[in-house]
Amino acid sequence: MKIDKKVLKRVVKVLLNKVPKEETALIKVSDDLSLVQELYRKDKSFRNFILNPQLSFEEKEKIIDALAEKAQLDKNVVEAIKYIVKINKGSVLREISDQFMFEVEKFFATVKGEVITAYPIDEKLLEEIKKAVEEKLGKKVEFEVKQDPSIIGGIVVKAGSYVLDSSVRTYLRKLEQQLTSY
Repeated sequence: MKIDKKVLKRVVKVLLNKVPKEETALIKVSDDLSLVQELYRKDKSFRNFILNPQLSFEEKEKIIDALAEKAQLDKNVVEAIKYIVKINKGSVLREISDQFMFEVEKFFATVKGEVITAYPIDEKLLEEIKKAVEEKLGKKVEFEVKQDPSIIGGIVVKAGSYVLDSSVRTYLRKLEQQLTSY
């Protein structure tokens, strides 16, 4: 089912306007939206319930309230879910958390990124990488460090649309392509 991008952006914009611009409030809403998004993506019965045209909005509202209470969802998130269900745009739940995080990062001029290495790196090196990427992008970057032995050596840095891949695996792949192209 196709996602109505206009509705998605409108709902996220309303959420951003209603939620206090404090880190704890935004994290709570983000976590709640992430939970709903995962539930929608992975639980077929939840997805079918949301999209079922034969159930009335009142029936759906009761179940949403029960789920919200059990999961202790933020009232703004519950209100957004009810609105989405009421206008029959349930497919928006598939991307709502991603879109919300994108807008929050844009608002605070921060980008989530990841640093992938074959071996553990120390905090000093991570700070140097962070500083260099922040200068390049002109935004704050929050990195998640991952280890992937398949890259053999070197490093892969991803932040927003910025990707720097100086891994041995990529180098060997490029070398192979050059040698086999003759």
